[in-house]
Amino acid sequence: MSNIVISGYYGFNNAGDEALLTAILQALGAVAPETGLTVISGNPADTKLRHHVDAIYRFHAGHILRALSRADLLISGGGSLLQDVTSKKSLLYYLTILVLAKLKGCKMMLFAQGIGPIRNSLMRFLTKVVCRQADAITVRDEDSAAELARLGIPPERVQVTADCVLTLTPSDKVAGRLLLEEAGLDLRKPILGLSVRAWPDNLHCLQQLAAAAAALSEKYDAQIAILPLQYSMDCETCELLRGYLPRTRQPVAFLHRHFTTEEFLSIIGNFDLLIAMRLHALIFAAIMDVPLLAVSYDPKVDAFVKAVGARAAGTVETLEAADVVAAADAVWGQDVTAQAERIAAMRALARRNAEIACSLLPH
Repeated sequence: MSNIVISGYYGFNNAGDEALLTAILQALGAVAPETGLTVISGNPADTKLRHHVDAIYRFHAGHILRALSRADLLISGGGSLLQDVTSKKSLLYYLTILVLAKLKGCKMMLFAQGIGPIRNSLMRFLTKVVCRQADAITVRDEDSAAELARLGIPPERVQVTADCVLTLTPSDKVAGRLLLEEAGLDLRKPILGLSVRAWPDNLHCLQQLAAAAAALSEKYDAQIAILPLQYSMDCETCELLRGYLPRTRQPVAFLHRHFTTEEFLSIIGNFDLLIAMRLHALIFAAIMDVPLLAVSYDPKVDAFVKAVGARAAGTVETLEAADVVAAADAVWGQDVTAQAERIAAMRALARRNAEIACSLLPH
């Protein structure tokens, strides 16, 4: 039996990354069901319970080396692992895992990654050296492919696919309806969803978004649902947003619970519009055929919005309430057929990631 080790930002209650892992495991299982899978996780017990897969702690060098010694392939991804905006330490960690795989004679693949930004010159050099050793590279957007080319990776070695989360099956909306009703919302009335994350100097952004949400609630007689995607890291920022909201005629629900991927999809599927910062909140909306509006803080958000033909209301630094309202007016109640068609095409590309990974396994 072949064995694959999966490296990424797993085990930290980030709904986007847990959805990525769910999608990767499902995709690999569909292509090579007899393959042994081990996940490097920040919380192995939670990963085992949640995903029914072997897991090892991300900072236990001995366990990682033993797993790589038995493995045929290391998958690094998906997500934005190779960037130094979060921290240089994070980038060095993921590069080190890739190097260890090669030292143990294991093939390695960059799997549907979003590359960059990598601003430090030394970090760019190290990333180039390590990525050149990859046996396969897939990226989730053209911007990531361009960043690898700027690093010096030959373009012919890079395949542009799509984020693996897009392979997830849309969830039934019933569970989401029950959760929204439990939070005090009336499913007979429109629901505006908001999802934000912490970002430096974001108070102006939150104040403007709150003003826009209140105006939209008044205009469309809409209730507001605030949904943190990474529990509990996003909760403080979402609480700030709720505090900035002026009093509205319709209720405001703060859905601050630890939801599963399926529950997130089901909840978002009941929204009439989602305004979000986090990439995977936007992807969840796209999967569920819900109109979406981005608040951009990272090139990965802009790349996805462009790919699905959606739009951004502005950036964290420049957001203005009037612009949010105008952008929301343009998409509220819109026909999402064109968006759905683009998502279907991206879903087919996303399936290629697992096919390429499994082609590297011994036959």
